[in-house]
Amino acid sequence: SAKRLRLQGIKFRLRSDAESILDIKLKKNKLQIPLLRLDGFISSIFLNCVAFEQFYTESTNDITSYVVFMGCLLNDQEDATFLNNDKRIIENYFGNENEVSQFFKTICKDVVFDTRRSYLRNVFEGVNEYTSKTYNGVWAGFRHTHFESPWTALSSFAVVFVILLTMTQAAYAIRSYYHDTE
Repeated sequence: SAKRLRLQGIKFRLRSDAESILDIKLKKNKLQIPLLRLDGFISSIFLNCVAFEQFYTESTNDITSYVVFMGCLLNDQEDATFLNNDKRIIENYFGNENEVSQFFKTICKDVVFDTRRSYLRNVFEGVNEYTSKTYNGVWAGFRHTHFESPWTALSSFAVVFVILLTMTQAAYAIRSYYHDTE
């Protein structure tokens, strides 16, 4: 989900230079997704295209790949809120954020999907490769916990400063103790 990927260090960006909504890219740890204007019309297009691609096996599975990818990202209401309000990747004219995540869950249910035939194969593999490295997850979790907002960053610096002062005080106390005993 978008929330889990964000905690693993994947950053989400709106891709403004995309030619279509299908033009998703992954560069290092930045997932660039074009704007999706989600309304009743585009939802019926998604439903019909996925049904066609599932029925007609000789067609590409591009729409199915996109819908499955977005279904993976939009696992719950919090993910839809993040991509809608925080990142402006989704313009929601469909309903509330819970309905958006439920739509993608419903449309992806019982869909036959093979990532090896997907045009998003490199994106899926890149995300899996990046998140499988333990270092990326630990570092992203640390940054998220201590530097997400200016106030958490300031309090983290204050704690480090107090610890350094305490260590300095202890060093001077030890030094003066040994200096006095000589």
